[in-house]
Amino acid sequence: MAFKLPDHTDRAKAAAEARKAALDKFKSAPPPNEEALAARARAAEKRAEREEERKKERAEAAVRAEEARLAKEAEAVVKAEQDRLVAIAREAAAKAARDARYAARKKGR
Repeated sequence: MAFKLPDHTDRAKAAAEARKAALDKFKSAPPPNEEALAARARAAEKRAEREEERKKERAEAAVRAEEARLAKEAEAVVKAEQDRLVAIAREAAAKAARDARYAARKKGR
């Protein structure tokens, strides 16, 4: 005896039987329960409300993060300006000290 591969008609017949079995299974399923459908609808509404709440929370968190970033940026700008002013004051004090030494030397001649 030799092994025989299924030909096209055998495969088509098997596929048709599988489709018929699936259709019979679908047709024999009980109709949906009204209470179950209502419970599903309520669950979907609750899920949608929770998702909407999460979206609001994420948006608020993003706004807070942006405000914090802007505050930190403004603080950095203020600190940089203060550092610049301190450096200018330090340079002015050093220049004044140099000028005083120079004036003292001139006066001593």
